[in-house]
Amino acid sequence: MGFFNLTKTYSGDIPPRSTTATYTSVSAFRDACYQLVSAFLITYITFSGLLSMDPNTYLAQMGVISIIIVICRIWDGINDPIMGWIIEKFHFKWGKYKPWIFMGALINSAVVLTLFLAHPQGNDGWDYVILFGVFYFLWDIAWTINDIAYWSMLPSLTSDEAKRNNITSIMQIFISIGIFAVYGAVPLLVGNPTAGSDAQQVYGRIAVVVTLLYLISQVVLCIVAKEHVRGQAIEKKEQEDVKFSDMFTLFKKNDQFRINIISIFLNYLASGTLVAFAMYYCYLVFGYGSTKGGSISFMLTVMYAISTLISQVLYAIFAKKFTRKQIYSIAGLFIIAGYLLFFFTGFPIFGFILAVNMPWLIYIGALLLFFGQGLVSVAIIVQMQSTIEYNELHTGERKEAIVSSMRALVAKWASAVQQGLIYATLAICGLYALTTTISDYENTLHAGLDASEAFEAMETALSSASNPQFIGLGIGMIIVPLILIVLAIFMCTKVFKIDEKKYAEITEQLKARK
Repeated sequence: MGFFNLTKTYSGDIPPRSTTATYTSVSAFRDACYQLVSAFLITYITFSGLLSMDPNTYLAQMGVISIIIVICRIWDGINDPIMGWIIEKFHFKWGKYKPWIFMGALINSAVVLTLFLAHPQGNDGWDYVILFGVFYFLWDIAWTINDIAYWSMLPSLTSDEAKRNNITSIMQIFISIGIFAVYGAVPLLVGNPTAGSDAQQVYGRIAVVVTLLYLISQVVLCIVAKEHVRGQAIEKKEQEDVKFSDMFTLFKKNDQFRINIISIFLNYLASGTLVAFAMYYCYLVFGYGSTKGGSISFMLTVMYAISTLISQVLYAIFAKKFTRKQIYSIAGLFIIAGYLLFFFTGFPIFGFILAVNMPWLIYIGALLLFFGQGLVSVAIIVQMQSTIEYNELHTGERKEAIVSSMRALVAKWASAVQQGLIYATLAICGLYALTTTISDYENTLHAGLDASEAFEAMETALSSASNPQFIGLGIGMIIVPLILIVLAIFMCTKVFKIDEKKYAEITEQLKARK
């Protein structure tokens, strides 16, 4: 029964192995489930024949869906800090974090399955738009409950920077595995002519598998992992003094936290934008289907997995040999080289797209930029954790849940901006007229009718896209993210002040107080 630690705690700066192993490994299933919704729900809706076959109605429905996503993500700007405040204020017998992790996972699982398995066909696609609006809002709430609690638990595991760096690096590896699994499976399975299923059926099966694994992993985490014992003085002070206004005053008063949050926002917006455009890019440039654009998307996912995993494995080694500022500089060189190579070979800058006949060029670009982004992602999270001790030094309170809630907040806000950028880019460039033909094709398949005419119409439309349309896509997909990530690195290296030396001084002062 040693593995059943529902109400057990530990003390000291060394978490039990079972706690570390469980906490880090379940992140693969968490992020797989999150990415299925955040990255592929919109492509599922765009290409799977759920909406109207009339181009104008289709464009209007995509506009409404985009507005719903933006509103829900902005709502998260209020919802996330509220959840952080609730975690700080209300504790249960079997832990501060685990009850919320479990409740969020249970609700989230039911909502995700509904989004991918319910296919209302009435009112020319508007019934699904209504269903989407209701359940996407519920998904935002459910995921926030689970996500804030999970990330709030991380800084409580240990205050030792080396151990925290190690836990963070391992967790990032599992996160990458989860993302890779979903990003690899979807393009290879959807639009596969040998699968004998339309896109709606394939997405539904993927959702069932991913959701069940996610729910099981969260139950295992709650049963196996131990929470760190809380000091009675700090626990009592935070229980008594935490106020709703803390969610806003922390950002105002903790200058280093404020700088870090702005950097995280820019990083999430930059890295997420390219990934969010990827499926559109692959289908529009290389053709729809698992053997065409799907295979290119899969290879880009492989590049992402290889480069990101390598960067996150190497981060701990780099951290011993280089300062964080030096790591950011190294990452920046890889990122700039990768983005520029992708832009000049993946889009018709010279009148034609080199990557159509030589796709390995964009694979190399992706390899370089994802390696750099992997380093930046770990470094920024490590920086965020250091602001907790900084806050404790100056106020006597750690506020892990509030700090973590802000990370989730900016992730959601970045995602809202991403969705607005994607819709604006595709609409301005006239590319939704092309995605409509793919949706019509899948709609015909789902109805069990002869789809040969719809297939020919889709192929004709995709081949008619112009160079200005693709260059516009490239600006939104490549140039804008490149500018954002350079700004994030500048903030982290030139404005943020808690380097390794300063952090060591902070922890020594805190130990001297205890």
